[in-house]
Amino acid sequence: MILLRQLFLPVLLFFLVVAQWQQWLSLDLPLSTLIALSISASALALGVFFKASRIATAAILLLALLVGMEYSQWSPSGDELRFWLALGALNVALVSLTRDRSLFSLFGLALLLLFVAQATGGHYLLQGCCGDVLSAQWSPAAGLPLVDALLGDMRLSDLLLWSSLLAAVLAVFWHRDQVSIGLLGAIALLVIAYIGGEGALLLVTTAIGLLLILLVLRTAYDLAFLDELTGIPSRRAYSRYLLTLGSKYTIAVVDIDHFKKLNDTHGHQVGDQALRMVAAKIARYCGGRAFRYGGEEFVVVMRGANRERAEKALERMRKKIADYPMGIRAANRPKKAGAKGRKNRGQGGGRKIHTTVSVGLAMSGAKTRTPEEVLEAADKALYRAKRGGRNQVCAAS
Repeated sequence: MILLRQLFLPVLLFFLVVAQWQQWLSLDLPLSTLIALSISASALALGVFFKASRIATAAILLLALLVGMEYSQWSPSGDELRFWLALGALNVALVSLTRDRSLFSLFGLALLLLFVAQATGGHYLLQGCCGDVLSAQWSPAAGLPLVDALLGDMRLSDLLLWSSLLAAVLAVFWHRDQVSIGLLGAIALLVIAYIGGEGALLLVTTAIGLLLILLVLRTAYDLAFLDELTGIPSRRAYSRYLLTLGSKYTIAVVDIDHFKKLNDTHGHQVGDQALRMVAAKIARYCGGRAFRYGGEEFVVVMRGANRERAEKALERMRKKIADYPMGIRAANRPKKAGAKGRKNRGQGGGRKIHTTVSVGLAMSGAKTRTPEEVLEAADKALYRAKRGGRNQVCAAS
């Protein structure tokens, strides 16, 4: 609700400006164009608000294309439109390789200057002596028969488009997040406009705008409901998930044994490494939904109140964690070990430690009707596991 209240005034002002824009400039823009512009502007506003510079940059390029086509009455030839679409796709792909940050920074200023320089230089080159470069075709892999057979003769815009797809794929493997995958999808949609020409442009830009909005909403969800260190859902997500449960469910509390000693002995970086490892094992083997509750404590929620099934899954999870050898970076190892250090990584250069967890679980029933009561019972079972020697699973009686 707070977010909706904060966005209400900017969105309202945007639509008022659009209404006055048509009245003052006597522009008879069709509804489909206004929808595309509104969606792209909303994606830009959300991207700026959430410091999602990759999404905001894609929205800026999308708006520039729409404004150029609809407001400036720009009517490019087929070759020229393909060139600008391919150049825009390449910019989106290159930006997707960067990390998110605020556009109100030197990074944002550098992007703005780069886009202005590209637009100005491209305009004068295409309108001047180099306009025929768009229709020229050549074989970029004449010395490689197989590649040449696959690609054939290419134009400059084709080369830019293939380069953007390659860079976007690299960004997916580099970041491994939803935004880079979504931007690869946006470039794939631009390929449709590249092939379909001006007739498909409005539909494609609208679809890309909607995709950008979905991406920024997913980014907002991750910020609100995912734990930044471990990558699993946070305590806020746990509270929301409780609202979806029926009358029968099981809650388990998982706590890392001797975590303070681990931090004091090996440092907080090793402690963070242990938290990430334990979170990954819990999420994979717990048999339910895992959440980071706070500090070194995690909560697992299972639908249904089957004690035998819950104990079996949690015991398997406990063993997976206890048996996992976590490598510790050697104290005398240089931070930049070079090629030799990378070659020997994981081959005894550092010590390995084993981390264990204690688990307490409880089920809903006659004495534990609310999630709070079930969690309290699981917490008491956890303390029994701690007193009983740790590294074990105890169920509430």
